[in-house]
Amino acid sequence: MNRLRTHALAAAPIALLIGLAAPAAAADDPQSATPKAPRAVCDTPATDAVLTAQEGIALRQCSSTKAAAPKTWHWMGNYGSVYDVANAANGGGIGAGEVITQYLNGLYPTFMFY
Repeated sequence: MNRLRTHALAAAPIALLIGLAAPAAAADDPQSATPKAPRAVCDTPATDAVLTAQEGIALRQCSSTKAAAPKTWHWMGNYGSVYDVANAANGGGIGAGEVITQYLNGLYPTFMFY
């Protein structure tokens, strides 16, 4: 049983290790060539929208300007790469254990706790 636990820990998603991610080169990111429709920064992202790290940070800052409320989970949208998720979390001041993301159909749907 311990052997299986060790393998499960070794296969943990890299997306959850937000402190270890390095910025990706734009040429390596296939989603960067995808055209994106402009949207208002403080709007809740659509379920099929692809966000960049800058949009994620701006979205986090919009919600922090509202009245002080207890921390809750917030939908942060779909990101095109794990590096965008990590940069949005690190740039928005999200701490360890406050990000949930997974790889689904070429995107990273993400929730953050703030």
